[in-house]
Amino acid sequence: MTKTYKISNKEIVLTLKEVLAAMEVKNFNYFRIRAYQNVIPIIEGLTTSLYNLWENNRLDEVPGIGAGIKGQLNELFTTGKVMEFDVIRRDLPQGMFALIGLRGIGAKKAYKLATAFDLDDREHVYEIIKTAAEEGKIRELDGFGEKSEQMVLESISEIKKTKQEKPRLLLIQAEEIAARVISYLTRHPEIEEAVALGSLRRRSPTVGDLDIAIKTKNPEAALSHFAKFREIEEVLVEGDKRVSVVLANDIQVDIRICEEKYFGSMMQYFTGSKAHNIVLRTFALEKGCSLSEYGIKKTGKLNEFSREDDFYKFLGLPLIPPELRQGKHEVELAAGNKLPRLVEISQVKGDLHTHTIASDGINTLQEMVEAAVVLGYEYIGISDHAPSVQSRGYEETQEIIEDTRKKIDELNAAQDRIKVLYGYEVNILADAEISLPDELLKRLDYAIGSIHGAFNQDRETITKRLIAAAENPYINIIGHPSGRLINEREPCDINWRKLFAAVNANNKIIEINSQPNRLDLAEDLIPQATDRGIKLILSTDSHAVEQLNLLKYGIDTARRGWCLPENIVNTGSYDMMLRALETSSER
Repeated sequence: MTKTYKISNKEIVLTLKEVLAAMEVKNFNYFRIRAYQNVIPIIEGLTTSLYNLWENNRLDEVPGIGAGIKGQLNELFTTGKVMEFDVIRRDLPQGMFALIGLRGIGAKKAYKLATAFDLDDREHVYEIIKTAAEEGKIRELDGFGEKSEQMVLESISEIKKTKQEKPRLLLIQAEEIAARVISYLTRHPEIEEAVALGSLRRRSPTVGDLDIAIKTKNPEAALSHFAKFREIEEVLVEGDKRVSVVLANDIQVDIRICEEKYFGSMMQYFTGSKAHNIVLRTFALEKGCSLSEYGIKKTGKLNEFSREDDFYKFLGLPLIPPELRQGKHEVELAAGNKLPRLVEISQVKGDLHTHTIASDGINTLQEMVEAAVVLGYEYIGISDHAPSVQSRGYEETQEIIEDTRKKIDELNAAQDRIKVLYGYEVNILADAEISLPDELLKRLDYAIGSIHGAFNQDRETITKRLIAAAENPYINIIGHPSGRLINEREPCDINWRKLFAAVNANNKIIEINSQPNRLDLAEDLIPQATDRGIKLILSTDSHAVEQLNLLKYGIDTARRGWCLPENIVNTGSYDMMLRALETSSER
């Protein structure tokens, strides 16, 4: 087998930023520089690895990766380096690259500092520059001044926080903080509307800073009101139409003031993504239009939009759902009136991944069923962690299964409001064995196979474990397949091409787990599954009744993965679900 080099997205981004800085210093062609400027934030926003996409020959799906960058990534993954990158960075002081990321320091200023203070290596760069700033030496350099010098000092203290890699917020956390801010803002009579924009509105798995737009006729009163918000710890930027603050929980909030006539344009512009806005800007230019946060300029006239759908309509497009604003092919599809009918939460008829007090849940079987009835579900699946044959013995485990089956049968017989299905979540063990024997698995209505340990096994081993579950005749669903915990645990190193082939060959279903720190299968992998005809299921993995409401985060992930209702088995009726379960096992 040919050796390849699995290089992380983070390492790739760092390399590309250094190459970009070197190109800017050496005055490379503008369009080439622009290509790198565009692709870097796109790679930073990916939730799956470029290596996996490259391995599956799907780099073309990443917006901004043209033939040139694609060739460089191919060289990187096959040889571990890119010779052209080394040539571009050659003859530049290494210390300049350590300065990239300091606020107010672009590539050319970094080069000036590195040259002026002989920063030939990356060690001790911050200490040297900090000392130079404190001694007043930076203000003497061409293009700098006292203000720039002070900014360098502040930036060095800031970069220490950055180096600690403060994790981005989970979507659910960002949503809760934004809701508090918006609730406070809209109490003021002069604030007509306040809307969260950016990655939160696009329903990204994680969110950095919060961007909130305020519609008001009285900016001064609106900003004065926000300044009294009790959670504000520090004001970073303060202007007539924008204020940036840091809250007591260390989250930055950027408030933008807007008149009603510009509100739709502002919503579009600051919802992003950057990649989407680049594609949309190119589309608009072909129509003789230029876009901004204030509207669309055509033949010298600025057209203003209070509504976002009117902004898109002016360009001859339907409103593109925020989740699809990824800079892929959404603008092209919208222009042809071919945008997909994305799955909606109202279409989900039931949930098959739930836990009760029989394993590690905190509510009873009856309580979970009643909560599902309140949600209007046609069916609910109870899938506690399977009892261990190793610790309980075969006979006791068999007895537990018989007793649970009896309870569920009695529950179904006693009411007709909802159908209750009996399943288990079984472990895919480190040796690729399934924690419950086949003769017991076959007595269930369905089974979910999931990995819960030995996540750091090598690629071949962990892929074989998942394939073993896919080939098991009594497992229906592969649960949270990558094993990731966002901000806590990296996804397993899986050969997705091989796993998807096994899942497809055995008619298995893959879960989109709605737990906000899982969101697994990830959005970048969803199209790879659906393109192969693999069916998915939205699950909450609930361990309490209130967690049944987490389904909306799975819906966000499915929509960002371009899912249609027909891609999701639990948008079907009870009878359709039974047929899906029958098809996915020999039970």
